[in-house]
Amino acid sequence: MSEICVIACGVLAVDLKHVARQLGLSVDLRFLPGGLHAEPDTLRKRLQETIDEVSAAQVYKRIVIGYGICGRGTVGLRARQAPLVIPRVHDCIALFLGSDARYRKEFARHPGTYYLSAGWVDEQGEAGPRRSLGSTGDTECDDGSFQMLTQNYGGENAEYIRDFLDSWKHNYTRAAFIDTGMGDGKKRYEDLAHRMASELGWTYESLEGAHDLLIKALTADVSDKDVLVVPPESVTTYDAIRRRLTASNVEAGPLTKDAGVETREAAPLPVPSRTGIGLGIDAGGTYTDAVLFDFDANCILDKAKALTTPWDYTLGIGEALSRLDEPLRSRAKLVSVSTTLATNAIVEGRGQKVGLLVMPPCGWRENLAFKHSPLAFVNGQLKIDGTELEAIDAEQVRAVARRMVDKEGVGGFAVGGYASHVNQAHELAIMDILVEETGLGVTCAHELSEDLNYRVRAETAALNARIIPCLKELLNRLGVALAAYKIDAPVMIVRSDGSMMNMTLAHERPLETILSGPAASVAGAAWLSGLADALVTDIGGTTTDTALVRNGVVELCADGAMIGGWQTHIPALNLRTLGLGGDGHVRLEDDKIRFGPERVGPIAWLAACCAGAAETLSWLERRVAAGGVNADDLVIYAAVGSANEHVLSDDEKRLMVLLEQRPRCMAEMLEAMGKPHPMFVPWQGLVKRHIVQRCALTPTDALHAVGRVKLWDRAAAKSACRWYAKLMGREAETFAEMLLDEFERQLACELLKKQIDGHANLKDLEAQPAALALLERAFDGEVDGCQMRVELRRPVVGVGAPAGCFVPGAAKLLHTVAIVPEHADVANAVGAITGCVSFHRHVSISVDEQGIFRLGGVPDAPVFQKIEAATAYAESYLRQALSEMAGRAGAVEIEVRIRIDDSSARATDGQAVFVGRTIKGHASGQAGL
Repeated sequence: MSEICVIACGVLAVDLKHVARQLGLSVDLRFLPGGLHAEPDTLRKRLQETIDEVSAAQVYKRIVIGYGICGRGTVGLRARQAPLVIPRVHDCIALFLGSDARYRKEFARHPGTYYLSAGWVDEQGEAGPRRSLGSTGDTECDDGSFQMLTQNYGGENAEYIRDFLDSWKHNYTRAAFIDTGMGDGKKRYEDLAHRMASELGWTYESLEGAHDLLIKALTADVSDKDVLVVPPESVTTYDAIRRRLTASNVEAGPLTKDAGVETREAAPLPVPSRTGIGLGIDAGGTYTDAVLFDFDANCILDKAKALTTPWDYTLGIGEALSRLDEPLRSRAKLVSVSTTLATNAIVEGRGQKVGLLVMPPCGWRENLAFKHSPLAFVNGQLKIDGTELEAIDAEQVRAVARRMVDKEGVGGFAVGGYASHVNQAHELAIMDILVEETGLGVTCAHELSEDLNYRVRAETAALNARIIPCLKELLNRLGVALAAYKIDAPVMIVRSDGSMMNMTLAHERPLETILSGPAASVAGAAWLSGLADALVTDIGGTTTDTALVRNGVVELCADGAMIGGWQTHIPALNLRTLGLGGDGHVRLEDDKIRFGPERVGPIAWLAACCAGAAETLSWLERRVAAGGVNADDLVIYAAVGSANEHVLSDDEKRLMVLLEQRPRCMAEMLEAMGKPHPMFVPWQGLVKRHIVQRCALTPTDALHAVGRVKLWDRAAAKSACRWYAKLMGREAETFAEMLLDEFERQLACELLKKQIDGHANLKDLEAQPAALALLERAFDGEVDGCQMRVELRRPVVGVGAPAGCFVPGAAKLLHTVAIVPEHADVANAVGAITGCVSFHRHVSISVDEQGIFRLGGVPDAPVFQKIEAATAYAESYLRQALSEMAGRAGAVEIEVRIRIDDSSARATDGQAVFVGRTIKGHASGQAGL
């Protein structure tokens, strides 16, 4: 029985058989097909499968791998019971020459060499030189293949593919036959190499081969400079500093000085200092808040709230401004605004038509994964490391641009390319061409994201370009509203990560405001509470947003924000959002109370603010008393906005005539319009355009009914609660309290989910019977003689208008402290004005098997022989790029901090193995006053 198993490339077959006989070894030889080095992932998979198979027999004392690094196809192999022995060489050429040093010497002398050996020719066949590229695996396109390509892909594409497949010939200038003394006749192999060199215009040379490395691989017991012995259950790793394979026990650890690298951490950024008065504004879904903030005294001077007007945000902003102290308001030196406009624009499908130009991976033209239209693929491909494979075609870009403008009617462009996060040169060049050709705005994907998924990057850029006119209109109207109140100050917009940017940058990058409201609320809660470790919950009219603050920081979403079904790469705070709000529609399902997710107008507000509402409520009172109604019958429709700017259908016009007289429920509208079913009443489009407001029972009504809130009509709220109590068969006196208790219970459950988020799958928590039983016992008291207790070790900070009504009760269920700070009702506006300008960016440093260091995230970056030089270049680039970006965003007193993180693994010899380096930059500064 053999004690040695060899798993090797088929090109080594004749040589390995000879060496094994020469050494007198009984060896189990297993050969894989030649050419797998061209597909490293496949090679790795095939090798691991074979290693696992032979290891399962438990009869071998060692397994020898007859491959080199081979495009890193041997990196990541795991030894099982028996150790692996692998030559420390780049590829099989060194195995034929006898040493890696000999191969490096030949490469330095004549780098453009195509090597052949007897084993290589016998494995590939004499047509091998025309079928395979030895070390790259590219293939030649003969006349028959070209005809097939033309039929399948068209003439132009076939030409492109043929040129690509034949391009390997230009990389070589010499054919060399390595004579290891093997084969059935030296002259046959030499003649083949001679003929190949002659046909391709190369020189020819014969080199003496040697079997020293193969002998050592079959006999070595310990690692040295020539071979690696991988202990059982260890994994092969590539050490880029030493440029060789090594073995790792996959134990993570910091790099040592011996590895020649270091890890540095950034110092905390200073808190920007400001003077004077600032004005913070939050245009939320329900309320628009405004605060005047004294930067010198670090306190709130005045605040105001007004109902948001969704059809024109600036109306609500103007109403809030009118309620602020006029002398203080006029002294504002800085304005900062958070808004939900970008989110709403995406969800509602508003914005301009955008043409998306995409540069996919080389040879890839598949568009099924893209949701955006119109879409065009253009030339200009990069490797994953940013190296150019194909230049852009300026005339092609111009033709695409003209077609999209003339035939598709686009009003703007977006550009996204594969590997543009590493090298932005192609996107920038196409942007210049598009602007020159059309004069229209262009968004480049790399400007918004450094993440890997090029499709998401490209579609993020297209979304940004789409909503530019929407935010531009808001900002223009905002300027008019501020001028009307004599406020002449720089205006900043809150970004999705809670930082600021000026109006100029916001015009270019409106998508970065998509979650500015929740981000401002977290920042405001942190400032108001003064806590660096807490659960923060912002209860609004429509949703509740919850964040976990650790050491004063809220982590960002790993995948970027998801808005309206579109995945984006926009950095956003890691929040949980639940359709639980003060104005959420109360629904009855299976004798249980549900909230939202739709926002409706409270009945208390309807009765107080809409003319004719009393008549509608009386009509409903009679219907409820008569019986036979359900919860849908209790929804009331009221005209709230102007329809003058919209084109309405005939039925929509008839409905508006009715609702402009007074609010009505569905039964009234059916009767007045002579319609047989609610599906024939065209209310949906009117609601979507904010012309009509649906009104129904909300938690706000319940708060009015029990006397905890006194904003509008309490009697109307009590009537609505009484109607729902009757539908559920409950006592009217206790229904409102029951509704509020259920709200607190759902809020407590949401806080608990946020606390354990990341440690468990939360999607079906309440759908699992066991989990539901635990929650019932934790929140509802003793059940069947068993009671559970949930105790949070963090305080809960509640902000938002209803926070004081709900957070204390929810915190009590969780046995923790509730903090509802002063001014919690305007926390979003506080967060908007107390933020700063802040930008993050990183550059990655990777190495190839030749030890060349490459930068990712720097356009047209050079390559480096030493990591110190690569690091210095990356640091310099980051400092300049971040300073320019922060300055463009309106920052002064800019500080840039750099952090260097190295990835490593602990090798079996105790040394740290370098994997890669990431250089992270963070720029911060105060908004210019």
